[in-house]
Amino acid sequence: MSDPDDAPAPPDDSTELPHGWVRIGERRWWSTWVGATTAFAFLAAIQGVNFFFRIAEATFRWDLALLIAIGVTVGIVAVITLIRNALAPQPWVDLDSGQLRAGTRRPIPLAQVDRAVLTTAPVGTGGRVLVLRLTAKEARVEFILRDRQDATLDPISTAVLAEARRGASVAMPTSIHDPTGRFARYNFPGHIGRDDAVALVEHPPAAGDPLPAAW
Repeated sequence: MSDPDDAPAPPDDSTELPHGWVRIGERRWWSTWVGATTAFAFLAAIQGVNFFFRIAEATFRWDLALLIAIGVTVGIVAVITLIRNALAPQPWVDLDSGQLRAGTRRPIPLAQVDRAVLTTAPVGTGGRVLVLRLTAKEARVEFILRDRQDATLDPISTAVLAEARRGASVAMPTSIHDPTGRFARYNFPGHIGRDDAVALVEHPPAAGDPLPAAW
């Protein structure tokens, strides 16, 4: 008689991909600043201080200058945040219908997604942000693969997005001067092929790890 402990384990249903629209990651209002570098923040602070002193010289009132400078700075940041969030809203994927969408925009068939672009930004002391942008004609959807806190997508989002990438028509672009795409990595920096896009979703490289060869 065989030992019950030697019997094969039952299949793990937890790996089954979900149905319907699935939110990929969770975009907060501040997510639009995920790629903002320390240098950018430093330059913005310098501009704010310069603006403060200019107002103080014109009004001869330091308290009023401080209030105006803070108000204008907050207003500019709010406007930029609204614009950037409108351009890159929360992404969703529906594997059943083979579509993806961003926010409330019209869904895009995965078969029409033909370009994938990886953008990176150094943050903090040795950190790195990774953002994958998928495009189809004039539409684009962005996915944050690794954020400022070095966090990656949750397992469900990762599995769904990776499967969506396999069903897309992503390929390295070519030009009339390089029809075989031999020099695509130089002619189209940041662009990656489907296999590299899937690998990036499943295993986003940490800071110091190599990026795809085509990047």
